[in-house]
Amino acid sequence: MRQGVIFDVDGTLVDTNYLHVVAWWEGFRRRGRDVPMVDIHGAVGRADRSLIDYLAPDLTEEDAQAVSATHAELFKPRLAEVRPLPGAGELMHTLAARGLVIVVATSAPKDEADRLIGVTGAEDAVSALVHAGDVETSKPDPEPVREALEKSGLSPDQAIMIGDTVWDALSARSAKVGAVAVRSGGIDTASLLEAGAEAVYKDCHDLLQRLDDSPIGRLLG
Repeated sequence: MRQGVIFDVDGTLVDTNYLHVVAWWEGFRRRGRDVPMVDIHGAVGRADRSLIDYLAPDLTEEDAQAVSATHAELFKPRLAEVRPLPGAGELMHTLAARGLVIVVATSAPKDEADRLIGVTGAEDAVSALVHAGDVETSKPDPEPVREALEKSGLSPDQAIMIGDTVWDALSARSAKVGAVAVRSGGIDTASLLEAGAEAVYKDCHDLLQRLDDSPIGRLLG
């Protein structure tokens, strides 16, 4: 039976969450909205329109499109500067070498997702990718995780998701998939556990060091 791990990207594999926060903050500001950065940080992990509706549900369609365009305008030029988070590529390679299917599920568009996965140096370990264009709804809806299961041929009870936000954990739990969280995206342990994470680690490196004792250890046997 195939077993595998579904990875989030931003804040889990690559250090981008705060770049997103500043880009979204400026996008809202240019449309006359002063949205606190702490609130934006809490919404990172949702897809563009889901994030905007969560933070400013009364924005017009025109304003929402402008906010999204500004975010892209400011974030994409920084892609060349993005660095992997500690242990990201090594964890992916280790899990693949030990027989697990590696899947990535992200709210990023495909071109951006491909580039960010490449930053980890472990693109060769990835068997399937679910990006923004593959789904109608974003995390915390279970659709991205269910699509990851469909693309990879994994069953919910043979998969675990690794993410850095409450949206990752909620999405995984709604899809009946186990959830493990990392704090490298800036979300506190208590919030991640409350959202349904079985265990929380500092980052991928910390998880790798404690791999056999982690929830992923049960997949590894």
